[in-house]
Order: sequence, then C-alpha cells, then structure tokens
Amino acid sequence: MSDLIMRAEQGILGALLADRDQALITEHLSTEDFGHPAHQAIYTAILDLQTAGYETQRLTDAIVELVDRPDVDTAWLQALAVNAPGSDRIRAYTQIVIQAAFDRDTADFADPYLAAAALTSNPEARDSLTRLGQALTVQADTFTPTSTIDPDRTVQVTSVTAVQLHREDAVIADLVQHPEQARAVAGWLTPEVFTTEQRRLSYEFAVSIAYDNDPIDAVILAWHVQRARDINSMYDHETRLPDPRTESEYAYLTRLEITTVAVGTAVMVGHELVSEHVTATLALSATTATEHTKQVTPAQRGEHHIGLEPPITPAATVDVRRIEL
Repeated sequence: MSDLIMRAEQGILGALLADRDQALITEHLSTEDFGHPAHQAIYTAILDLQTAGYETQRLTDAIVELVDRPDVDTAWLQALAVNAPGSDRIRAYTQIVIQAAFDRDTADFADPYLAAAALTSNPEARDSLTRLGQALTVQADTFTPTSTIDPDRTVQVTSVTAVQLHREDAVIADLVQHPEQARAVAGWLTPEVFTTEQRRLSYEFAVSIAYDNDPIDAVILAWHVQRARDINSMYDHETRLPDPRTESEYAYLTRLEITTVAVGTAVMVGHELVSEHVTATLALSATTATEHTKQVTPAQRGEHHIGLEPPITPAATVDVRRIEL
C-alpha cells in the first residue's frame, strides 16, 4: 500500500480535471499505468467524457455516476482539480506513475527466463538465463512493494497535520517550500550535520533537485528518497546513521511541506548545525588523541626508563695523551 503512488496518480487525474497539460498526460499514460482500479475508471471516464464535450461541472457529476464508488464523489473530484500540481510538476508526476507501473510489471518478467533455463540443455545458455531471471527477481522484490497499491483500499489518502518541527526538519522544510534557498546552503551545509538517515537523504535530494531549479514537492522528493532506500537495500548498503522512522517518506515530507517555516530558515539553522557539528567533531578528535596518548608506552614516546640517570660528566671517547705543559 503506497500513499505516495496514490497521490501521484491523483495529481495526474486532478490535472486532467483542471484541463491542464492534457496532451502531455494522455500521450504518455494508458489506463493500465494506474495502480488503483478507481483511478483507472476515472482516467478512462475523463478521456471519454471530455471527448464528448462535457464541461467541468458536468464532467465531475458524470464521472461519479460512471465510477459508482462511495469514496468518489463530486466534492472529492473537484478538490483533486483545485489541488492539482502545477504544469512544472506534471512531467515528474507522470514519470513516477510510469515507473511505478513498470515496477509492478517486473513481478512477472523473471518467469519466462527461469522457465527457459530449466528446459535448456546448454550449460552456458542455462547459466545466462538463470542469472537474468534471478536479476529480474531481485529487482521485482526490491521495487514492486513500494509501487503497489491495494486495489481494495479507499481512494482517500490519510491526511497529515502540521506539527512543531525539529531543527533539522525545519531546514528541509525550507528547501521544499522555498527551493531557491538550495543555492544559499549547498556550498557549506553538508549532509553530515543531519542525525538520521531519513533526514540526511531528504536533505541531499532536496538540495540536488532544487539547486538545478527542477520542480520539487513532497511527492517528488519522497519518490527520490524512497528510490534511494530501495537501491541501497538491493545492494545491501548499510546506512551510516540511525534510522528510527515512525512514518513513510511521503507522510514525513508532506508534514514538512505543510508546516510553514520562514524563508531563510535553512541558512540560519544550518549555521547552528554546522557549528555544533564542528565542535562535536573537534571534541571527539581531542578525546581520541588523549586516549591514544595514554596507550603509548614510555619507550614509544622516547622517554628514559626510571632509575637510569644520565652521566654527570662526559666520558672520553678518544684515547689520546693529555697535553703537558
């Protein structure tokens, strides 16, 4: 079950209902690309009814009748249109829906290759087919779960409420709400100042996306972060930081998106985080150096052993006769 994919699909439907970027969407998406059956029905109905010349108000009423679901009503469809992503984000939403559809399809890609491997008598061909089938199985096991939607779930996505943000979360929230701040912090605010893996990944991708003026919001950013997690899992990359997640990437970043922060929070709080990180790093280095010094033996430090006194007068090193006057 993925609220992220649900919101991406509903963003596309909302754009169609708002009569926005019609060609971009319809030229790249088919009904089967949608993961929820209600979304598939709504998409088909929109295309058919708009072709028939229905206006927006009549369109939503007609869709409700055609879909015939208790969780799909006129008010909900109108809300999708009002909250639809802007034209700058439609392309990203379309890419997410297409990739998620591909992820779901890969669940069946491996079977023909594994079946062919079992039937062939050529060892080289069998090994090649087996490796390919196993690679496709791993890919499906990695990406399909987060791209799959329970077909029996309601289309209503759980709402997220604004709360008091942790300082590190406020930095990321500023970047999501005010993407122009990315260029103000990218050069000096390093990911190492963030204390959980979720925050660090979110910051890295927020800066990367916003720095190049690419469209960003909670859906787009959550997709990139979740994808990075899946890839790390596929290659067994261990996280460098604690990861005490209590909510999904989409819920976490949506909360950051709707909790208002002042412009420049990333710069102000970022300086504090860097200062504290440097102080903590120097303190750790000093502690490590002290512990290392305690473990070094006197001989390793070049000190004299206790009880051995240096000579009071220098001893002769050359045997020559004294000069007599």
